[in-house]
Amino acid sequence: MLDEKGFVRPTYDEIVQQESAKWVQLFGENAQTNAHSVGGILIRIHSYFMDKLYQLAEVIYNSQFVDSATGTTLDQLGANVGLTRLPAQVAMGSVTFYGKIGYTVPAGTLVRTPDGLEYVTSEETTLTDTGESGLTTDDRAYIQLPADSNGNIPNLGSGTSHYLYANKTGANYNKANKTSAIMVNSNENIRYVTVEEISGGADQETDINFRDRINLSNRTVAPSSPYNGIITAIEKVTGVTAVRIIANDTMVDDTTTNTPAKSIHIYVNGGYKNDVAEAIFNSVSAGVSTVGQQKIDVTDIAGGKHTICFDYPTTQDVYVSIKLTKTNEYPLDGDEQVKKIVMKYINEVGMGNTVYYSYLYRLIYDQVPGIQVADIKIGTSKDSLAAQDITLTNVETAQVTAEKVMIS
Repeated sequence: MLDEKGFVRPTYDEIVQQESAKWVQLFGENAQTNAHSVGGILIRIHSYFMDKLYQLAEVIYNSQFVDSATGTTLDQLGANVGLTRLPAQVAMGSVTFYGKIGYTVPAGTLVRTPDGLEYVTSEETTLTDTGESGLTTDDRAYIQLPADSNGNIPNLGSGTSHYLYANKTGANYNKANKTSAIMVNSNENIRYVTVEEISGGADQETDINFRDRINLSNRTVAPSSPYNGIITAIEKVTGVTAVRIIANDTMVDDTTTNTPAKSIHIYVNGGYKNDVAEAIFNSVSAGVSTVGQQKIDVTDIAGGKHTICFDYPTTQDVYVSIKLTKTNEYPLDGDEQVKKIVMKYINEVGMGNTVYYSYLYRLIYDQVPGIQVADIKIGTSKDSLAAQDITLTNVETAQVTAEKVMIS
């Protein structure tokens, strides 16, 4: 029914009660309406379809409001204010190969990180002399080529490509820090692989995030702070999940935030850097200086070049220790399932939010069978693991890799 409070949908049981009362009114007090009578069966069949119609009416009624619309209807409401849902996007970054000097890694080479994600090169990469006979990796392993026929260890070659693409779309392919990788198809000429600065990967925008952008756009239609305009413009970039602005309106440099006088320091989580720079350029007022480690040249409509600066958030490494008491229902790949669940949650915690260790209990209990008891501890180092939450600063994001999740 529709009244001053809006649309109120009757439940299936309420429909049955109403139709039963009408049946008795029409056919007398002795008319049978129980579930096993002819009248009761007819009432319940009709009530079932009426319930479906009421559900449809409720969806149609709610679809006119941004806060309750979903799916395609929400897309149409977004289009009314000039917004479209952000599509899924592949991540892009850099890869470095170490191996035999002069070897050329062909385009289309697949590499895989420890979490099982694969990336593909889009250009040939030729290895040049590093001047060193070996390399000490981040995990303290020493990499070198085998000795030649004279017993000499040749120098190690290296080559870097800045056009590495994720094999599929998704935000889980983003990696801010350097990460080791392996060749999907092993090659004796390559001894070690690393990937780094992989960003821009995005899942299709969810209803919740798209709804927030629509509401933000509606709020900034009226006269508003220019900072809101900057945030709105950057959040339209595919892959961007959060924006923070640190403004210094004084004549004194702010050394605590590395923000010079009369400038703004923008932190952006996600998105291709060129797309982010373009959004900043189109929204920042003329004469306002931007600062940050990412420096991108943007061209105006007259052909003039301008340097736009911003920063991606710093990453806070998270370590996880999980001790499990398992039953016979625990799957053979249960440890890998738990690792993926942990990494998905922590890596998706937004900039400036909190990593809640208690959330991990619910996630692994709900998704992995055969766990009788779990003891979970997290920390920012192997030596500080505890049953604790980790609160990120406004310009930090959490990151955990497979080797940082220890399961016993």
